[in-house]
Amino acid sequence: MKSKARVVLPGVLIIAMGALLFSFLNQGPGLQLVLSDQETGQVLFSLPVDTGDEVTFHWIHSFEHIPWIEEYSIEADETFVLHTISVAGFGAGIPENKGVVAIEDGMVVMRSIEERFDEIRWIHSQTALVSITLGHTTFITGEDVEHHLPVELSIKGTRILWPRSLLTK
Repeated sequence: MKSKARVVLPGVLIIAMGALLFSFLNQGPGLQLVLSDQETGQVLFSLPVDTGDEVTFHWIHSFEHIPWIEEYSIEADETFVLHTISVAGFGAGIPENKGVVAIEDGMVVMRSIEERFDEIRWIHSQTALVSITLGHTTFITGEDVEHHLPVELSIKGTRILWPRSLLTK
């Protein structure tokens, strides 16, 4: 009986250690903020993100020429939630009454909108989009993308089997 335990116990330990090592190396889903061409699917820009990160669009309204700011959060289910819109006035396409509306420092601020989007699509304008920021980091500026290109901003999950940090130690 002792000889059987000598063979089985090391085998069980090896399998258990292998499972632990695999779960350590397979660090689960990571998220990427991805800007891609709507027609070809080609990825134009991407950046690692975390659940709860804030994405802010800074626009200049194409006709009214007033600032328009939209604030979203990144959700674990790979969606965006729109929380706040701030505009300097009203014009074509600007919502007039979303969420809780207030006037702050000359801007109409609409908070608590809580509208969910799987992706955000637009026909890009180098003059209308000032920038998209992730926290305090600029993801893109309007000039970074071809004028009138149909684009899509999405959140994509990734699985990391061999973390770069493990390979560089």
